Amino acid sequence: MKYLLFQPEELEELMQFLEANLDENYNPQVFLKIQSQWPDGFAIAWRGGKMVGVGCGALLPGDKLRVLVLVLAPGVQGHGHGRKLLEMLVAAGHKRGCSRVTLEARVDSEAVDFYRHLGFSSVDLLPCYYQDGGDAVVMERPI
Repeated sequence: MKYLLFQPEELEELMQFLEANLDENYNPQVFLKIQSQWPDGFAIAWRGGKMVGVGCGALLPGDKLRVLVLVLAPGVQGHGHGRKLLEMLVAAGHKRGCSRVTLEARVDSEAVDFYRHLGFSSVDLLPCYYQDGGDAVVMERPI
């Protein structure tokens, strides 16, 4: 597995990967803007020349890192690759002075247990956060 920073020329493959692995729809231009504002906060996991994981974040005021997307293809889940992508984002945020990391996850997803295992605590609930009306839990931890 290779972990590399996202490059704008990978946008089409990124959008195909996200469409196949997430329920939400995103405007491709959003990812180019994220990458241009903080290139070190956008990592891709590659296996055999194929994109199999994505982690991207944004720097928030108040020394916070917000994880915007952390997703793996089903066949590579459970082997530490999500943790590795998250660690890359956290390390990049720490270098920029972040002291906390925050994210949202579907309240009924296995991701909540994954993040709890990594030291995240639930701090808020966002009703109807997702496009399908699903609720999200806001989670945070120190860096």
